[in-house]
Amino acid sequence: MPKSVIQRVSVLADVAVQGRFGADKGPPGVTLSVRHPMSIVTIIARKDQSAALSKAIEAAYKCPLPGIGESTGKNSISFHWCGPDQYYAIAQGKADGELYRDVKAKLNGLASCSDQSHGRVILRIAGPKARALLAKGTPVDLHPSVFGPGKSAATQMAHVGVHLVQTASDEFELSVFRGFAENFWEWLTEQAEEFGYQVL
Repeated sequence: MPKSVIQRVSVLADVAVQGRFGADKGPPGVTLSVRHPMSIVTIIARKDQSAALSKAIEAAYKCPLPGIGESTGKNSISFHWCGPDQYYAIAQGKADGELYRDVKAKLNGLASCSDQSHGRVILRIAGPKARALLAKGTPVDLHPSVFGPGKSAATQMAHVGVHLVQTASDEFELSVFRGFAENFWEWLTEQAEEFGYQVL
């Protein structure tokens, strides 16, 4: 008898309804989508192991650990700075727990790792008004000369802790705790109404 596969259902499956909403003059200023399912692992360097951790990550994944306020990525895995000696490893298309097991094995003794795949939700915000939308909720300076592709920040929006990454021109990803995701989505869509938004 074949093994049953547990399907991961997004906490926003019934909330992030596809369609066009808000101001309806012209094309939408913003597109919103939920990246799901995603594999997310928190990596925290152990005492005096920062340099060794950096070398191990680069050897294992051919990708350097990011500096403060930065992100790096290669071959479908990305690393985002999220605090002193703390990072998120994020990947798509992996089986449940696969990324965690792989990272933990390769960083054994150098870092403490925690699987956050079921604990966090990643939202993608893109479009010509994406920056204006995000500026409504964060004190982070989002001017392109300061915050561009490859930048990341830990911040707050609507009283919710958010990890913010710019992934491309006019494209951002926000990571929030699962328990706050629905309320945060409601706030985000309310703020996007004036620009017109499309949920993909």
